[in-house]
Amino acid sequence: MSHDDAKIYDQGYRPFEGELASPRSRFLTIAANELRQAWKSKWFRRIAWASFGPLIVFAVLVVVTSRFAALGGQMMEDVWIPFWGIQMFFSMLMVFFIGCGAVGEDLRTGALVVYFSRPVSFMQYLVGKWLAVSVGVLWVTLLPGAVLAVFRWLAEPDATLVDFLLWLCALVTVSLLLALCMGWVVLAVSALSGRARAAGIVWVILFFVSLGGAEGLSNATGIYELNAVGFGQASEQLAGILFCRDGSPAEVFWLVVGQLGWAVVGLTVVLFRLRRWVRV
Repeated sequence: MSHDDAKIYDQGYRPFEGELASPRSRFLTIAANELRQAWKSKWFRRIAWASFGPLIVFAVLVVVTSRFAALGGQMMEDVWIPFWGIQMFFSMLMVFFIGCGAVGEDLRTGALVVYFSRPVSFMQYLVGKWLAVSVGVLWVTLLPGAVLAVFRWLAEPDATLVDFLLWLCALVTVSLLLALCMGWVVLAVSALSGRARAAGIVWVILFFVSLGGAEGLSNATGIYELNAVGFGQASEQLAGILFCRDGSPAEVFWLVVGQLGWAVVGLTVVLFRLRRWVRV
């Protein structure tokens, strides 16, 4: 045998000696894979870090209004409203990169055959996809919001521990509802569109229609409950009520129902689109 010929080394069978993950946690692997794919995009990484940028502006605003209040002026009560509007926009962009190809690309490429040829249940697949999108939403809403709540508690002279806890409870509530709603809606859009680019266009249009359309219906008819028709508008209105503690229980009820309704519709669409795999 000449020196240029390939050599074959018999390594033998080597058993895996590492720690096996629990079958119940395989949805985490699916979620991590979606986030890993999104992280490869430089624009996704830029958006993920840029979403903390508004904190600087709002921190300065809190300091200025606190000093103004100390001089006898009126303290600004609705700093959470513009904050939530900006962070919702960032959440829409995060969802764009994570969720728009999550289900549709699996259907188009036949990846579901690979998924379910392994010990992955249908429920683990769905939960893993939804969790990936939810992590993106919570990253740009819950984390910056918690930092702002701590800063307000420390910077504002009249802020108490009770205020801080109420802000935190409101933040967790609106963030989880937004993640629940956005997660299933974008997965439904992805499942129906097939390709990530088409799903992305539909998702962006749907997000802005859910804001402007619901607000327009409410203003035109004078019926406040119509704000719940759009998931974006419902989240924005609910944030204003919970953070500022200014609203009726009926208003809160309809806004929550609106977001839950969108989540149920999204989940139903996904289940219908993947109906042949439900029993796998």
